[in-house]
Amino acid sequence: MKKILNNAPNRLATIQLNTATLLCLLLCNVLSAQLAINGNVYITSEGQLHVAVPQTYFISGEVLADRGTAQQYGIMSFAEQSVVEQADHNSHVNGFVRSYNNDNFIYAIGQNKVLQQVRIKSDVPGALLDFAYNNIAHQNTTTDEDLAQVSDEFYWTVKGQGKATIYLSWNTFSNLDKLTDNQLENLTIAAFDGSTWKNIPATLDEISFTDGAAPTLISGSLRSVDMVDPLLYSALSLARIKDTEIRYDFNVSEAITRNGDGINETWYIEDIENHPNANIKVFNRLGQTVFETKGYQNNWAGNFKNNSDITPEAAYFYTIDVDDDGTVDKSGWLYITQ
Repeated sequence: MKKILNNAPNRLATIQLNTATLLCLLLCNVLSAQLAINGNVYITSEGQLHVAVPQTYFISGEVLADRGTAQQYGIMSFAEQSVVEQADHNSHVNGFVRSYNNDNFIYAIGQNKVLQQVRIKSDVPGALLDFAYNNIAHQNTTTDEDLAQVSDEFYWTVKGQGKATIYLSWNTFSNLDKLTDNQLENLTIAAFDGSTWKNIPATLDEISFTDGAAPTLISGSLRSVDMVDPLLYSALSLARIKDTEIRYDFNVSEAITRNGDGINETWYIEDIENHPNANIKVFNRLGQTVFETKGYQNNWAGNFKNNSDITPEAAYFYTIDVDDDGTVDKSGWLYITQ
């Protein structure tokens, strides 16, 4: 039996691994090819807990992987077919996670009771990336000329090799309203090259990989347009891009009032008829699409997917991609009332 994980002083138990059995001694259970984290686990700066079962569930407790030094740290690693489920702010990995699953793996990482996950996709043979989340400001916030500001509240440390498409997430603790000046379309990915934060062109995910909902200032995710080489950078974060391009600053009605008074009976977007390629989407709070069109004639009255069904009174999130190039040019909230 090879010991790969040692307890810190006063910890509950020692976790050991051999080819047949993973002993978690009151901390976790392995049943039916599943691992359930059900208590606090500690990994030393030289230790590695490797998970080969297909599914790992975070039920309670924290896997604390010692962050050690730049070259020597504790790590929880996952095999090629492994995925992680049910991580939350109270139960996740506080430290480094490594994945051999490059097809669709979500890193359940956090710190200080804040979960802020990363996802990767790569078709590069041998790609192997380690991520840890840091719920503090990076010591250097100097940006290049393309960026207006990088987050001064959090960042992810990245190590490894092999290019990958990077998906970064945010939540209510990320304070994106402050970072983006309430303009979600200004959000991008920044990568630290040792001296400066560089802009990594990114696009908003229509549906977030964290909760399956449309992006808002409260939660969502975005992905790098091109694959990122971790050998070039030591950290990643969210940032606000400089407004160097001509932005579409048209007026968008904030309400549809279906009361028959002839005012706000349909949703009005200024000058939108002159942009026939405009891709417009409206989502409910569950992230479900209630309206979508390419080209808009200011004639939507709030019907569900443009049929005869009436959408409920509620607030809805909209995105407008004026040129249908994958970049959201304007977003905001629309209120539908009777």
